[in-house]
Amino acid sequence: MPTSLRQGKEKLRVAVIGGGKRCRSMLEMLETQTFKRLRADIVGVADLNPEAEGVCRARERGIFTTTDCAQLFNLEQLDLVIELTDDQELLSNLAASKPESVGVIGHTASRLFHDVVFLYQQLEQSEDEASMARSFNQALVDATSEGVMVLGGDYRIVRANQAALTTAGISREEALGRYCFQVSHQAITPCDSPETPCPMKQTLATGKSAHAIHEHVQQDGSTHYCDVSTYPLLNRKGEVVQVLELFRDITDELSRRMERRTEVIKADLARMVQEDKLVALGKLVASVAHEINNPISAIFNFVKLMLKGLEEGRAKAKDLRDYQGYLALCATEAKRCSTIVDNLLSFARQNSPAPRTINLRELLDTTVMLTGHRMKLSGVELNLNVPAEGLEVYGDASQLQQVFTNLIFNALEAMPQGGTLQITGGELPQEGKVWLDFCDSGEGISPENLPRIFEPFFSTKTDGHGVGLGLSMVYGIVREHRGEVSVDSKPDNGTTFHLVLPLAGQEYGLEEEDQ
Repeated sequence: MPTSLRQGKEKLRVAVIGGGKRCRSMLEMLETQTFKRLRADIVGVADLNPEAEGVCRARERGIFTTTDCAQLFNLEQLDLVIELTDDQELLSNLAASKPESVGVIGHTASRLFHDVVFLYQQLEQSEDEASMARSFNQALVDATSEGVMVLGGDYRIVRANQAALTTAGISREEALGRYCFQVSHQAITPCDSPETPCPMKQTLATGKSAHAIHEHVQQDGSTHYCDVSTYPLLNRKGEVVQVLELFRDITDELSRRMERRTEVIKADLARMVQEDKLVALGKLVASVAHEINNPISAIFNFVKLMLKGLEEGRAKAKDLRDYQGYLALCATEAKRCSTIVDNLLSFARQNSPAPRTINLRELLDTTVMLTGHRMKLSGVELNLNVPAEGLEVYGDASQLQQVFTNLIFNALEAMPQGGTLQITGGELPQEGKVWLDFCDSGEGISPENLPRIFEPFFSTKTDGHGVGLGLSMVYGIVREHRGEVSVDSKPDNGTTFHLVLPLAGQEYGLEEEDQ
């Protein structure tokens, strides 16, 4: 190695013998900075033809040119001479006359040197392209508003864009090298579970993209719902070496969807309540029609009797006293019919919810009046043990009456051969609630059907007497009144429906919800 190189000279000073195409190629490589790592300069070119293309190019660049190759050794601090003419005699003379500090490369070695330089040029171009690709990819990653992370096979974060760092609330230095579940979930173990499957785990196992909805927890404890997708990054062998994870915060979007869905469900519930009310109304009408028919027949007979006596002119003082009693009885029966009809009209009316303070005993009395005849026909004895005062709730009377009607009809259908229906109630003062129990002595509910009893359209009736809406309406209306409903039943041992409702004046009443 030349002494100058051993002393750490900044650039290698090279002279070229042979000014043809290969010389020109070497000069062009130098111009394109192919030698930027080799740190070399061509300082002289020699050729017998002063018009050779390499010589002309060197002259244009201000490089020393000559037709006598021996003059190259006069160049200051020359390190290396490259001979491109393949003249062995010339190469021997150069080797004999060159200074000790100058190296000489012959034609064969120079071709190898040229090839190495060419490969080096290709490598530089590939590195430039790779660098541009990395810069382009980074620009794309930073430009997106979605969180992007590159994860190693061990779940550690290799790269992360600014959106991901902002969402996590940490800096890039804090994120790199940490496990993804530490950053996204504030957890110490991977987030994979049946409820929240890990898409990265699936991608590592299958080599395919995966997707999941995860609940991400930030450092301040706040939670966000994120749409997470993972994609495999493969090496040349097709092996998954890293995973690209994209996640998007969908908390607001999910909230809007839930609000829209809630509105649709409420509308469907109102429609189903009305449909169920019509079914119950049909049963009530069939029941009270017979009950109304009896007093109307009595009124009709009394009126005919009095009319006949008056027409025959035989009405005496005693008859008039009898007529007075008949008229009082007719008035009583007519008022009773009017009350039944008014209750039916009130029950059938489709109004918006009208919350008010309701006495549950009075509402139960009204419901029993409408269903009493049906109970008699079914051979069911009613035991009503509910206090007349104290059981007041805030809600919609029409909807709660529908609940009581459904529960009574449900009990009657469970006792086709007759039985006993017991309605009891009381107050839970410490909890600020009231309770009602509807207990029948019917056939009960099988254990396999009990968990589904409040599902819409689920019915155990096979004779066409029900469509499975009644108890689901009971559940929906009670929940809407901030109450609870449960059932306790065993086959052949009766069924008890237990209702709990907030007392009037409680802060979680129906009034707050409607506002």
